[in-house]
Amino acid sequence: MAYIALRGAALAAIVALIHWVYRWRHPKCAGTLPPGSMGIPIIGETLQFFAPNPTCGLSPFVRDRVRRYGSMFKTSIVGRPVVVSADPDVNHYVFQNEGKLFESWYPDTFTEIFGRDNVGSLHGFIYKYLKTLVLRLYGQENLKAVLLAETDAACRGSLAAWAAQPCVDIKDGLSTMIFDLTAKKLIGYEPTKSSESLRENFTAFIRGLISFPLNIPGTAYHECMEGGRRR
Repeated sequence: MAYIALRGAALAAIVALIHWVYRWRHPKCAGTLPPGSMGIPIIGETLQFFAPNPTCGLSPFVRDRVRRYGSMFKTSIVGRPVVVSADPDVNHYVFQNEGKLFESWYPDTFTEIFGRDNVGSLHGFIYKYLKTLVLRLYGQENLKAVLLAETDAACRGSLAAWAAQPCVDIKDGLSTMIFDLTAKKLIGYEPTKSSESLRENFTAFIRGLISFPLNIPGTAYHECMEGGRRR
């Protein structure tokens, strides 16, 4: 009798597991989802998404899936089902209707780092704020009047610094130059006068922001939270 009960329990567990995996790979949707893969249950395609990108161009994760599925595809990242769009027209439509037809969503790590109340107050304002900020800093008038000269000065300074080094990682050097220039425009950051590297802190912050919310030593999320406490 116990053997039959054990077999029944094992069979029920297998059926439940198969059903769970099926539901994971075929999430519910009121419409039709684009093609794609949900990856491994829970983990999804997170590891592929965070794989290092050897170039400054489009990440291999997006490029390979656009080639395979088209400009829109479904996947799962940091435990959440998502649809990725590489279509400029679709992205423009989404941004134009943010807060109307579309609502911003944030990973659990984002919510924990900034606080649920703070994140909840952002809906409907992000796109307008970013649009105003970008146009003010990088609009055509400011581009001609200020930004070209500042970019030229930054390039000359970086080239002079690189000339004194035995070798230079071009990707890392360009990333640092662009980051320092942007940070100076946004918050008045001066890397030569700062006691710590803002870019290193920012990189740790971004890694923690889009990582699994595991607050244990050694994880990107833990490093991000510790950095926030130090600041």
